[in-house]
Amino acid sequence: MRRHNEVSVFWRNDEGRAGWYYRVQIDGRTKKLSTGVTKQSEAGRKEALRAAEKLATALRSKDEHQIAAAVKRPGFAKCGEVADIYRVHGPEASRTKGLSRFAAYVREVTKREDWEEQSTHLVLTAAALRAWIELQKKQQSKKKKKEAGDQLRSESGIHTDVQTIKSVVARKRFYLFEKLKLPDLTDFWAVSGGSTSTEGYQPIDRLALARMDKAAGHRLRKQNARVWAIYWIMRKAGLRNEEVEHLKWSWVDWQTDGTADLVLIKREDWKPKGRSGRVPMRARMLKLIKAALGGDGEFVIPRSSKTEAYDLAHYGINEFVRQFIPDGQKGAYNLRKEYGAQIAGRDGIEVASRLLRHRDIQTTFNHYHNLIKRPKPL
Repeated sequence: MRRHNEVSVFWRNDEGRAGWYYRVQIDGRTKKLSTGVTKQSEAGRKEALRAAEKLATALRSKDEHQIAAAVKRPGFAKCGEVADIYRVHGPEASRTKGLSRFAAYVREVTKREDWEEQSTHLVLTAAALRAWIELQKKQQSKKKKKEAGDQLRSESGIHTDVQTIKSVVARKRFYLFEKLKLPDLTDFWAVSGGSTSTEGYQPIDRLALARMDKAAGHRLRKQNARVWAIYWIMRKAGLRNEEVEHLKWSWVDWQTDGTADLVLIKREDWKPKGRSGRVPMRARMLKLIKAALGGDGEFVIPRSSKTEAYDLAHYGINEFVRQFIPDGQKGAYNLRKEYGAQIAGRDGIEVASRLLRHRDIQTTFNHYHNLIKRPKPL
């Protein structure tokens, strides 16, 4: 009879998986896993038993990093492989900062200096990122120890760090990592961490906005119909750059009241940032866009490649918008903010949050609280 938690090894040669396996009972469940030893001999059995003891110790400790070091994982990419791709294809302006923060995050989560060798399935998870955020908050709440050189982070600083860490594997450039095996990043992308310090969005100067609208007229439509279309979709429906990039005609639900709903929900080949939802837009504008772009294709914004679509929805539209608001760091993203400001001022924070599809209404409030109309006294 095997004692509780005693490790035993056995040879297995079925289904083409020849090798030494081990059994161990942990928390009332029997685990049967490979030791990675394939020599069918007494020496192989002893080697497998030694390996099994290490594996069982890792399982009992419930230490994911110890388990990962002992168990052969099914091909998850290493953090260094992700960094190599980002080093080449990441945005030039923020590439260095992104890599530096990403590397520091992996070191801090794994407590290892060889961050490039760490498996992505251990660090690119919502649980790991939230644990890291909590650690930052604890360090922040401690008494200042200047003599010890503690670097305290504010809530907004933690938030900025989280956004920078996630930017390395941002959804908008995820196609770059198609050849790598990465964990499901849906929950990882959703973690925000900390809070932003904001006094609320200040609308674009009305004259500048009027000049921009005028410039995005017939002339732009003739010169660059795709940039013209992106402008008005962002201006009148508040879509994010990446949402315009992926928008398909099959996602448009035409209504009988002269409007159309842009249905932005989780799909097999696309996951929206924030919440899923529907955004109304005037059908007449969408029909003009369809006519100008020759809407016979699958995507609203025609493209010959993913790279071309990305460049159009991020750089092409930004180049146009920054002619009118050169100090706007996010360029065309200000069109989405203008949309949110107009909805919040007209229909309130709750409606703005729903149409902007923020995951948390507090995000909407942080940006637009200063634009809510003053209530009338009773």
